[in-house]
This record gives sequence, C-alpha cells and structure tokens, in this order.
Amino acid sequence: MQAGNFLHYTLLFLRLHKRQHENSRYQRFVETVWRVRVAILMMLFSLGIGTAGYVLIEKYPWFDAYYMAIITLASVGFGEVHPLSTAGRVFTSFLILFNIGLFAYAISTITSVFAEGGISKLLSDFRMHRNIENLKGHAIVCGFGRHATEVAQELAKQGVSFVVIESNLEKIEELKEATNYLFVEGDATEDAILEEAGIRRAASIVITLPKDADNLFITLSARQISPTLRIISRANSIADEVKIRRAGANHTVVPERIGGFYMATLLNKPDLVEFFNLLSNMGPSNVVFEEIAVHLLRPEFQGKTIADGGLLEISPVSLVAVRDTNGQYELNPPRTAVLQPGWHIVVLGNQEQMTRFRLVALADPVKKV
Repeated sequence: MQAGNFLHYTLLFLRLHKRQHENSRYQRFVETVWRVRVAILMMLFSLGIGTAGYVLIEKYPWFDAYYMAIITLASVGFGEVHPLSTAGRVFTSFLILFNIGLFAYAISTITSVFAEGGISKLLSDFRMHRNIENLKGHAIVCGFGRHATEVAQELAKQGVSFVVIESNLEKIEELKEATNYLFVEGDATEDAILEEAGIRRAASIVITLPKDADNLFITLSARQISPTLRIISRANSIADEVKIRRAGANHTVVPERIGGFYMATLLNKPDLVEFFNLLSNMGPSNVVFEEIAVHLLRPEFQGKTIADGGLLEISPVSLVAVRDTNGQYELNPPRTAVLQPGWHIVVLGNQEQMTRFRLVALADPVKKV
C-alpha cells in the first residue's frame, strides 16, 4: 500500500462515524472499522489506566509503570518489575480480568474481519462504494447473464460508465476475477440495491433478468424512484412486453424475435446485415454511428443551414440524417436544411474523425451525447 493510501485510510479510520447507511457494503465496512477502533481504544484505555495505577499505587517510575501495564495487557507471564503491595496486587488482578475481556473482544473482531474476506476485501469494497457514489449519468445493468455480458462489453467499449447488479455468487466471482466493472452484490428487485447502484443519479437502466416478472417489478420500482430514467428491459413474450411497457419501460427487447429476424435477414440479405453491424459498431469495428442533439453544438452551427454553418467542413464525417421535433428522420438532408435547436443530427465516421468532430463541433466536447 502506498504512503498516500495509508494516510487516507488512517484518517478515514479515525473520522468514520457509526450510523445507519442504506448501502449494505458500506455499512459492513463501517461496522467492522468501528469494532476495530473500539478494540484499539479499549487497549489504549487499559494501557493508560494500568500505567497511571502503578504510578499512583506503587509509586513506580513512569517507564516502569508503562512496562508493567504492557506485560499485564499482553499476559506474557513476565515477573513483576518491583514487588507489589496488597493494593497493587488487587489492582493487577482487576486489570488482568479486564484485559481477558478485551482479548476476547479483539479476537472476535479479528475473526469477523477474516469472515468478511480480510482487510483487502474490506478496502476493495470501500473503494467500490466510493467509485459508485462518484458516478453521475451512468447506466445500471441488472444481471450478468449472457445478454448482460454483451451489454456490459459494448458499454465498456463505448466508454459509458455503468454498474452491474448481480446476486449469483458464481457471477460475482466472475465480475471480480475477469473484469474491472463496478458492481453491486444483491437482488435488483430490492429498492435498497437499486439505491446502492446510484439509480437516482443514473441516466439509464438495462434490465436483463430471465424472468419477466422480475423485469416488470424492477421496471415499476425504477420508474417510481426516477421518473426521468431511461429504462430498457428484456421481455420473453409479446404479452409481457406490453405489460413491461405499461409499467414504464422506454424500450423493450425480445431477444428471440431479434435473433430470428437477424438470421432470416442473413439468408436473403447477408451483405446488408454486415453493413448494419458495421454502422451499429458491433464487434471489432472502427466505425462510429452517433445521434447528436443540435443544442449541444456550438452556437455558430445552430439556426443556420448546413452549408452556411460549415458543419461538414470542420471534420470529414458524413451527415446521414436529421431528426425533427416530431421524431421523423430525413435521410441525406439537403445542405439548405436549417438545423433547429430541437433537432438531432446523425453522423457517421471512424473513431479519429468522430473525436475531431466532437472537439470542434460540440460546445462541451467532454459531455456525453
């Protein structure tokens, strides 16, 4: 552990308050740190009382009193520094009894730390909690099955911050060992777990659980907690898809229907499918296909025609479509089209071209589009 990290955790250890917290991972960390701190404070209290007692009762020099208190606390069985009076022996006997209770408490505290996975796991859980707390505008992925794994990989490739919620222990181990994803261990149908994943600060949630009843329940909970949240949910049947939509999902995905359409299209139009894969940035592709709100562009591009604003001259990207305020798309818009603030533009280019476009065209290049 680096010196800076050691100092950080030392200050945290001294300042941490014991209070109820909605985050179970953080609460476990707080309770364990509190117990360790109590054990250390009790040890220092015993050492201070023992030292002061031997000075006052036996008139020991301070160092001899401190040494006597140390060997009494440690119960190592060394002899007395100086012969004790009757009062000194009575004091020592009570000090030993107190230290026995302190020793038992310390052992139980150490056992609880190792039962939680050790110090490294506690610190790892705390860092995970802090990283999740610092997220804003992120995505939440419920589950880590086959579909969610693909979702997580695509989000990671696109640079989108996200948190995975998973309750299966095998999947949790996979998240720990094979990925560096942020995750919350628990049942996504519980509001407390959604809160732990930062649902009030999230921009979207992807629900991929195998049971539609669970997906419906999470959709209801998520919509109630965050009315503006974008919800994408898996559905296994048309009937359940309608119910999940009514519960508040913005989009529903039926994997079997999409898979069937994909395979059928491959039979008749394989080249077209490969082209759309390229546009959607699926797989190892360098092509970026993005929709950007006009109000995110620099002011000199808004309210002007594509030609007058010079939007296409600043970067070699292709403007393939515009979407108006009614949600209607116009493909290959003419250069005389006026870019209204409520519109969206759809641009196509490779990674380098899109990076250049964001830098010169967006008012805030860092902001997610």
